[in-house]
Amino acid sequence: MMQKVFDYILTQLNDNTDGLTYKGNYIFRFFEDKMTVVESVTGSLYNEELEITPVSVLSKAPVTFVENNKRIDWMLELGFLMRIEGQEYDATTDLDYANLVSVLDDLQGETVTIDGKKYSFKTQEPDYSGYSKLGKSKYAIISTTLNVSQISFGYFGQDSTFVLGSDTLDVTRVAVGVNKEFYTSGKNNDLENDFNKPIGRSVFLELTFNYNGETELLNEARGKATLTDTYTLTETFATSPATTFSYTVTVESCQEELVRGQVKQLTVRFVEV
Repeated sequence: MMQKVFDYILTQLNDNTDGLTYKGNYIFRFFEDKMTVVESVTGSLYNEELEITPVSVLSKAPVTFVENNKRIDWMLELGFLMRIEGQEYDATTDLDYANLVSVLDDLQGETVTIDGKKYSFKTQEPDYSGYSKLGKSKYAIISTTLNVSQISFGYFGQDSTFVLGSDTLDVTRVAVGVNKEFYTSGKNNDLENDFNKPIGRSVFLELTFNYNGETELLNEARGKATLTDTYTLTETFATSPATTFSYTVTVESCQEELVRGQVKQLTVRFVEV
């Protein structure tokens, strides 16, 4: 199942402007001082020798769940051999390494659909594990680990984005629900049972997010906002086409959480007005 993800990552790596080529699951030809594959040239009768960066799956460890969406959490480790230019390897100037870091940054927190299955990615910075010699050339041994969640149907948390006014919130947890109001027992009469009849409802949204300068909400947590302040909160849900929910809300409660060494967060409970 990880073969499709492996192929997808190779596609992202090869989508670069530096002329870098990545290949995996090939029988490589080892020449005197380089690694190449021989490929046909479109529109011609000859083949060309193409220098590559070999990529391989070093390990894959699944954790399965007994859920109807067939969820599997994978730990996927990829290995790369990157040719060293000059006398020593320098990750800050090596184009291969920079391209790999760029792809991992783009994948971080992303959701993609491959052959009908959905995948969510968490990535880590690559590790340098030494080097190997091939003829006159040296190749840096680079590895990186990805945490990949796979489901057959459904959605991940990041499939919804929340915007307050013009600020996109870095949400980590959301709870959305509704409270209904009913007739009180004092309004019940002898002719009809009105006690269980709803007379209104209010939508609430409780969001926990990483604080990034949303001073209006920080003022709510510190008791500096006015009681009548209202906000526009919009959720965009990544259906196809996208579904948008928009609410005019006020803050019912707001809590600021500070933990040494951790990200400052706010937990805000909004109520629709």
